[in-house]
Amino acid sequence: MYVDTVIDQAIRRGEFDDLPLAGKPIPGLTGTHDPDWWLKSVIEREQLTGLGPPAMLLKQEGRELDDRLDRELDETTVREILADFNARVVDARRQLLGGPPVVTPTRDVEHEVARWRARRGRTA
Repeated sequence: MYVDTVIDQAIRRGEFDDLPLAGKPIPGLTGTHDPDWWLKSVIEREQLTGLGPPAMLLKQEGRELDDRLDRELDETTVREILADFNARVVDARRQLLGGPPVVTPTRDVEHEVARWRARRGRTA
């Protein structure tokens, strides 16, 4: 068959040598099907920020929120950041745009401010 011949010739030329993931399992073959797998892999591989469905962006922002708050010097700004984050989470939950669901929790402002104060006390 023609296809087999072409593949055999490519193997002899070494075109399949040193491929990424050689000898390793192919990622994403196990588990459930994720329709956004390609988009997520590009964002992760290229380390892109600010791109993607709101659910993904908010999830990433939620993971980085403590670090962002720790860079702030006053409580008013911390409260404003938390209020803005919570408003965007609630707004994203109300949207019917498709894509993955928004599972990022809102943050309890008083609890987060107390945690911010405690972290500042350790670094002061």
